[in-house]
Amino acid sequence: MIRLGLCSGACITRDIPGVLAAASAARLDAVEWAADAHVGSGDRKAAEDAMMSTLRSGLTTAAYATLYQAGGEQGDFRRFDALLAIASTLQAPLMRVYTVAGPIEREPLLRLGDRAAEKGIRLCLSMGRGTSLDSYERLAGLLERVQHDFIRVAWEDLPGSKSDEATAALEGAGAFAGLVVARCAGRDGRPRAVATDEGAWRKRLQAFKRAEMDPKMGSFVLLGASRPEGAAGDESLAADASTLRAIIAEIEPAPKRK
Repeated sequence: MIRLGLCSGACITRDIPGVLAAASAARLDAVEWAADAHVGSGDRKAAEDAMMSTLRSGLTTAAYATLYQAGGEQGDFRRFDALLAIASTLQAPLMRVYTVAGPIEREPLLRLGDRAAEKGIRLCLSMGRGTSLDSYERLAGLLERVQHDFIRVAWEDLPGSKSDEATAALEGAGAFAGLVVARCAGRDGRPRAVATDEGAWRKRLQAFKRAEMDPKMGSFVLLGASRPEGAAGDESLAADASTLRAIIAEIEPAPKRK
């Protein structure tokens, strides 16, 4: 089952209740809590409160988004373990991390996957500038090198890429795509509605659905940043959610009546 969520990093001017209100108003299923915006790595109590508030709002925690850079540990995993502890407290099935720029060594990355596996949390490597996953070509290279049940990629439509190139990369990633981030931005970086590229998003969600490993667990599509503040942002979030929800309804069979 594909479920829609909100990146709390898209709401940096709002507190936790405000983020939950925005997600609920848009009829989303989940929230990804950001370490730099709402739930820091050193505050277990804040993580517990966020987890309970999320549940009381009728939502679930999709992931914990961090700015941690895999590949720069040099044998010290204390910060990584602290972030994992918060992800576990949030009851997040996924934790997003970045990678260092340039080539990343395979063995250290696999060790991070092992540590995450001990908590039952999958790592999702975020794509973006200044990382080793700043292009779809590099994503394909990582696919060939990393085989670990608890390491996946957080796919997104990279700025400056062609729409069909982005779609092909998600299709090629298969089950390695553990998370899809739908950022509301066009090729020029300006805000853009998901509906303006609806055909591409239909293909992407179909590919994400085909690669789903366990339909009962749920696969998350997160609505990300680049939104205006206030009512305009709420309206754009609701519109994007509505577009994606309609596509999901097309590609997922309705539950059978007993």
